[in-house]
Amino acid sequence: MATRVRLFISAGPAEEPAREQLGRALAELPVNIGWMIKRTPDVDAVPECHLFVLLLGSDIWAPVGLELWWARRTEKPIQAYRADVVRTPAGQAFLQDNALLDWERYGDLSALRRAFLRDVNRFLLAHPDRYGLTVIEAEMLRNFMAHLAQPAPPPVAADSKGAAGGGVILAPGKDMIPGARLVGDRDAS
Repeated sequence: MATRVRLFISAGPAEEPAREQLGRALAELPVNIGWMIKRTPDVDAVPECHLFVLLLGSDIWAPVGLELWWARRTEKPIQAYRADVVRTPAGQAFLQDNALLDWERYGDLSALRRAFLRDVNRFLLAHPDRYGLTVIEAEMLRNFMAHLAQPAPPPVAADSKGAAGGGVILAPGKDMIPGARLVGDRDAS
């Protein structure tokens, strides 16, 4: 019988948006796998997890350091992500003390999502029998990973033309203001 993936996400309260992003990202996976997600401050859940995820923003919060210690002590796979932000002295010290972790840097939540999905895909593909992946599901994950490896589309720039810069849009007919003409209306001169 397939085992549910037990994921532990260790992060301070300021990283709640990032933690939420990771939870939503799991729903994007193209396979149906059961997930049990535990999070800070449930230190007792760390030894039972299959994958330990660490999120570091500008500061470190208790008991994140203790959770990381438990993950190391129980030899859990650790995926560590750090935001590209200015850190407090405590955050800088934590990063220096844990320089041996393979930190994945991210600039925004979209980059975090992509890195996390890539790493979760690799984790699942490394343990297909444990989580009950079929050959077809493993191939779906590989295709999904290839899709993630493609460059992210550039952000859509706000265009000051049209209604994006603000304005009023009226339906033609009785709502027309006397003397007004429709933009792009060639007959109205």
